[in-house]
Amino acid sequence: MPRHPDPHNPQTIEQGHDPLFPIYLPLKVFDNEEFDCRTPTEWINMGLEPGSENRKPVPGKALLPTDDFLGHEDPKSQKLKYEWCSVGVLDYDKENKLYLVHKTSEDGLVRDETGKPILNGGVTPEGRSPLLICQYWVPRIQLLFCAEDPRVFTRRVVEANALRKNTEALLLYNLYVDCMPSEGQRLVSEQSLNKIKQWAMSTPRMRKGPAVLEHLSNPLGEVNLDYERSMNKINFDKIVSSKPETFSYVTLPKKEEEKVPKQGEGGWAKVVPCHPGQSPPAPPSGTSPVPRTHPLLLPPAWRAGV
Repeated sequence: MPRHPDPHNPQTIEQGHDPLFPIYLPLKVFDNEEFDCRTPTEWINMGLEPGSENRKPVPGKALLPTDDFLGHEDPKSQKLKYEWCSVGVLDYDKENKLYLVHKTSEDGLVRDETGKPILNGGVTPEGRSPLLICQYWVPRIQLLFCAEDPRVFTRRVVEANALRKNTEALLLYNLYVDCMPSEGQRLVSEQSLNKIKQWAMSTPRMRKGPAVLEHLSNPLGEVNLDYERSMNKINFDKIVSSKPETFSYVTLPKKEEEKVPKQGEGGWAKVVPCHPGQSPPAPPSGTSPVPRTHPLLLPPAWRAGV
């Protein structure tokens, strides 16, 4: 669970924690809902019994604070501990995608302050009463229903945690690159800038005039900035790759291989599959493999018969 940073005892690389730096992104952002075997409505409706109009709590386990008072006051406190507790799921908030859970008693029952069973999510004709000290709104990634496969839920949590860890590492990587010194010495050559201007101005239906040239100054500044950052990124990746033990806390982004078309250029770079019984599609207009300027020469035998 994300915690407040401790200014008196900051976490350092030498301590060897995993992760090396405190986590700060909520796990629910990286939750893969494809693991779920039921919709939220189906989960809640499991508390309905045949012939009964009252909906009972759905049994499950939720990752909740052990100290309910501190858990509601400051859920990111360094002193707070979290455990998987037996709960009854009362309701679901569609807007925030949160489940309302109630910690069970020592007897495994879900009771209100008066000792009565909580039905229909605790909603009465007067409305919903304020949350009890043992009730929490939690995301799906913190809730394990008793009716689901715990092995699938475990893979769900592990995958979300790995994705969060990698995302935070890449955010830190980009911060390293952005903080590298840039003195403005690695600028794009004037020849390259002139080519960029020429290509931009040669766009069809592009208005020509001094106003357009004035607006080109801002994009050219961004080009120089991106160029400097790209050069810093190349140097940074080279240094980190050469000393992996020294920079073990740095995660380099994975390089994606560029896919090269197997045949053709231009409009013929992509091959469109045909269904049985269909003829191949005609080439797009203006992309004929035979240039229009070349004359069409007929064989001598054909010309003689004309």
